[in-house]
Amino acid sequence: MEELARQKSSDSCPKPSGRFAHATPIGTKIVSLLVGGILVASAPAAAEGRLPGATVFKACAAAGPYWPTMTLALDRASAWVACKQQARVIRINTKTHRVNGRIRLGAPVIAVASGYGSIWAVDTQSTLYRIKPSTARVTKRIRLGAIAPYNVWAGGGSIWVADDQGAEVIRVSVAGRILKRIRVGDGPADMAFSETTAWVINHRDRSLNRIDLVTNAVSEVATVPGDAPERMVLLDGTLWITGRGTDLVEVDPQSGKVKATIEIGAGGIDVVEAAGALWVPVRSAAVDVTGLPTMEVLRRVVASTRHVSTAATANGRVDVHGLQAQAGFVWIADNRSGLVYRLPT
Repeated sequence: MEELARQKSSDSCPKPSGRFAHATPIGTKIVSLLVGGILVASAPAAAEGRLPGATVFKACAAAGPYWPTMTLALDRASAWVACKQQARVIRINTKTHRVNGRIRLGAPVIAVASGYGSIWAVDTQSTLYRIKPSTARVTKRIRLGAIAPYNVWAGGGSIWVADDQGAEVIRVSVAGRILKRIRVGDGPADMAFSETTAWVINHRDRSLNRIDLVTNAVSEVATVPGDAPERMVLLDGTLWITGRGTDLVEVDPQSGKVKATIEIGAGGIDVVEAAGALWVPVRSAAVDVTGLPTMEVLRRVVASTRHVSTAATANGRVDVHGLQAQAGFVWIADNRSGLVYRLPT
């Protein structure tokens, strides 16, 4: 399994590294070709993927050659999608399915999140934007100074941005002031929050860090098994972690001890909690070695029993660039095809 690249790309998104050429089969068709970690060709796939039972919204086909991983945020009756290559964020009315807001940003936008009454977006030039949901207008621009800004989260009373190559997370006040640059592991990829603690999973050195939200003190909890653990949620006092070449791993957040390893397939792309279960889009074995976010199946894992079932199977190509849950639904953003899927839980 190739390690994710350490060098900075033009758009700051992590990508597979190493000298290899790999064709990714989707069904019986070749849809992409990677050489040295760079997408050099793309052949037509079958009809655009659909998920059985899903409602489909049109969004923006703007993922670019290196894929973002947090392009979807939900806020009441609106879905917000980061359209990376178009350097904008769009607002979709989830009742009418229509785009009813467009915000142009200064550079390709790689992540978006909802929190504390605002929408937050990060671009590749290390600017954090605060957007007012009711007007779809930018109300604040914060220069972060990150080497390679990656994802954005709202939690612990703050906004947080990962610096993928700077090995730190940047804590920002809701008012837009940088509070602290906190050194973590190599390749911070995801965060989870309780009332007093934040956790960071790092996809290159596989370390799990714990941050005291009062003092900003950091401690290393454990090294997580798997090739590139990079997504996690906190549910019922347990951290659930998955990623490239990584099953769903249940980890004690205090000791770092692995409580269970749940077989879900070759590797999870992302994970979200809804209705007492973990929902995990899973790659095929052929796709997992490339790191591409192309989903084979959507797994549902009941947290209390660890029972695994298949919630949906992709009927064609579905790329997962954003995953959220809200009000009885799981949402998936596919920014390659410009679609958002909504499935009932």
